[in-house]
Amino acid sequence: MEDEERRQYLEKYYDNEADANRKMSFANAFGGGFMFVIWMLYITRVFMVADRYFIPINIIFPITIFILFSPLFYLRSKTIRKPKYKFFLVFSFLFVVAVINVLLPKHGILAWGLCIVGVNHYYNPKFGRVIFGTTLFLMLLCLYIGMFLGEYAPDLLGEGIIKDGAIYWPGDPKERYDMLHQMLLNGENRYLKVFAYYYLPRAGILTLTFLVSDSLNRRTYNLLVKELEVSRDQEKARAELSFAKEIQFATLPIDFKFHKSYEIQAELIPAKSVGGDFFDHVALDEDHVAIAIGDVSGKGVPAAMFMMKTITALRNNLKKDKTPAQILSEVNSIVYQGNDSKMFVTVFLGILDVKTGKFVFANAGHNPPVIGKPGSYHFLNCSAGFVLAGMETAFVKDEEIILSPGETIMLYTDGITEARNESGEFFGEKRLLELLNAKANNDLLKTHSELKKGIHAFVNKAPQSDDITYISLLFRESECDFVEKELLAKKENVAPMLEVVSDFTKKNSLPSDFSRNLLVVVDELLSNVAKYAYTDELGSFFLRLSYSKEKKDFQLTIADRGNQFNPFEHTGEAVKGEAAEIKEGGLGILLVTKMMDECVYDYVKSKNIINLRKRFDK
Repeated sequence: MEDEERRQYLEKYYDNEADANRKMSFANAFGGGFMFVIWMLYITRVFMVADRYFIPINIIFPITIFILFSPLFYLRSKTIRKPKYKFFLVFSFLFVVAVINVLLPKHGILAWGLCIVGVNHYYNPKFGRVIFGTTLFLMLLCLYIGMFLGEYAPDLLGEGIIKDGAIYWPGDPKERYDMLHQMLLNGENRYLKVFAYYYLPRAGILTLTFLVSDSLNRRTYNLLVKELEVSRDQEKARAELSFAKEIQFATLPIDFKFHKSYEIQAELIPAKSVGGDFFDHVALDEDHVAIAIGDVSGKGVPAAMFMMKTITALRNNLKKDKTPAQILSEVNSIVYQGNDSKMFVTVFLGILDVKTGKFVFANAGHNPPVIGKPGSYHFLNCSAGFVLAGMETAFVKDEEIILSPGETIMLYTDGITEARNESGEFFGEKRLLELLNAKANNDLLKTHSELKKGIHAFVNKAPQSDDITYISLLFRESECDFVEKELLAKKENVAPMLEVVSDFTKKNSLPSDFSRNLLVVVDELLSNVAKYAYTDELGSFFLRLSYSKEKKDFQLTIADRGNQFNPFEHTGEAVKGEAAEIKEGGLGILLVTKMMDECVYDYVKSKNIINLRKRFDK
């Protein structure tokens, strides 16, 4: 853990250093541009200077300008991320200021303050103190050197000497030394005056600048450290939430179930890493199946913990000899105990008798389900009941309806109807019915895909405010033959899957040309899963085949929990190309799109699902 924390710290540190190096590079370049303007003013004699300094200025200024612009060449290189690169940036700036101070002592003195302020980019108080000390030393050194080598400055050297009845400003270093020595003999110590009256006031200003900068530097450094600590805590919290999410999703059943008399599809999209919604479906025996949905008050970890308590209590009491109202009453007694946080949960529970179509249900304060056939969906007229865990006694009752063959009942949470768009408008019950009646069919996977697209299109960029959960039960019009197989996603397990496909097509007397092409398609799709789906660990692939002889309706489903990949995204490219030019995998996709009536891909609960459908009654 310590190594991980150190890695995070260094990563943050290097990111900040790289950002500071970029800013300092542009600051140096801005200084270079300013120097260029000053140089032009000297060349055009706007700024007057003695002839003996005119040539050195025209030599030194281009050099310093190049030095200040040179960091721009490294902006796109890895050098910019090296912490030691800041020494080149800062000390090159110090060098330029020092040279200008020696050459033009009366004009360059204030530039030292820029060096002290510039290092604040690095949020490194120790580095700032080093530069401050270096600045004070270099400024003093450059002042004394400039007294002998730089342009004549009366503030440093005095008003000159009288020579031949006129004021003479000596330019030669030896003449200046002789003048200063003579002044010293006459009782005027120019070296001390420069230190006391020229250097110390400016050093005081730089010290004040440093103190202000240093306080900001320390404050920013502390903020950076706190940010790192917060980031580390957040990363730890995210890891814990991710783990909690895995536990929560592991608690839920597989989000689809196929039976010769019914089909179930479900999905849960939490608003946060974990949420309080849940769904469940349990086959009580060969002829009875229970479906349930719930919505816990609140969000986050507390709601998820209460949800797990509720679904555990529900499963422990799901018995064939109990009615939904009896089951919910027992669940209420369990979740009410120790509910100090005063949380509650809405639940809808129903049990279907697949032989008669009788659907017995009880509602504990949940949204009324949607029921019907495609094009005629409506809300189920049922009692509202009262939420669980709100009171010691559960106020729920049993009700029943008869599902007709081909009817679907959809349970959902208010995360759908209360989803808001950027204008604050609710998705609403009316829009839900309109979408289902316009888009739905007896392919539940496709129906759920259209529902999810419709909600996403409505919400657009608005944040998801609540968990979105729905579970649908389709009561089939007639019994159909079906087979399921799940194996480890290994190349050698493709052949056993193909045997399942071959046996199924022969058993149901499907056309021979269709059967041959189907084997090619399944072989390619499963082989791709075996090769590319799982990168870190070995997973499985799932195959399901169903055929209704009465409706002559064939369906194939292939699913895996590997890397997200939609094979139909490249269908257009495959269709345009010649067979010989189609990339690996393209021929199978081209074939499946031509031989099937419907090809649907969806990514649900970290699962790739491909659903193919063929109707032979056309």
